Amino acid sequence: MAEVSLFKSILTCKCPKCRKGRVFTHKNPYHRKFGKIEKKCSVCNFIYEMEQGFWYGAMYFSYAFGVLISIPVVVILLLKTNLEIFQITGVIFCILFALSPLLFRYSRSVWLHIFVWYDKDLVNKIGD
Repeated sequence: MAEVSLFKSILTCKCPKCRKGRVFTHKNPYHRKFGKIEKKCSVCNFIYEMEQGFWYGAMYFSYAFGVLISIPVVVILLLKTNLEIFQITGVIFCILFALSPLLFRYSRSVWLHIFVWYDKDLVNKIGD
């Protein structure tokens, strides 16, 4: 079986250690419990929350993703519409609110992949 790339592992919210097990309990990011994380990987038994407060740093990535989404939207709305800045702020708020489950998941996935590296030897031991 081919290796899963880092990018695909982050996008699919897979375990960073084996890139096979799910990080989040529910596959659907818009499930009412969208933020529920498995205690450990079902494939390699890696424990996701390595220490209390581990996930706080993911907030910085969530913020960065929000800014990366907001800037182009603001520029497009300023150039293409006659909206006032407070109206544009409302549009940005609605967009970010709608995307918040995705931002939450991807920021945690990136954060986890920064601190935990893929273990090719472990994957070879586990097999397919």
